[in-house]
Amino acid sequence: MRYVGSVSTLEEIKAATKRLKPDEQVELFNWWVQSDTFKARQLAALKRELAVGIDQLDQGRYRTYDDTNVMQLAEEVGKSGRERLKGGRKNPSR
Repeated sequence: MRYVGSVSTLEEIKAATKRLKPDEQVELFNWWVQSDTFKARQLAALKRELAVGIDQLDQGRYRTYDDTNVMQLAEEVGKSGRERLKGGRKNPSR
């Protein structure tokens, strides 16, 4: 792996990353997602999302599903996923 001299700003880090070979970029990505910093940020985000969900449950803001409307839910989830893949991110719950 090539090492870049003193890297001090985010833009310099991004530029240095672009100069890496693809396999080196993958190695860098794997290193980052396995880092304690990344894991801590992911865990904090998960805890925030869980707290929001628990608060919504406590306030009665939820919907129950049964055999008659679960297919509609599946269609909505599929449609939302296709829209996100197209780049038109749609998040109906927020």
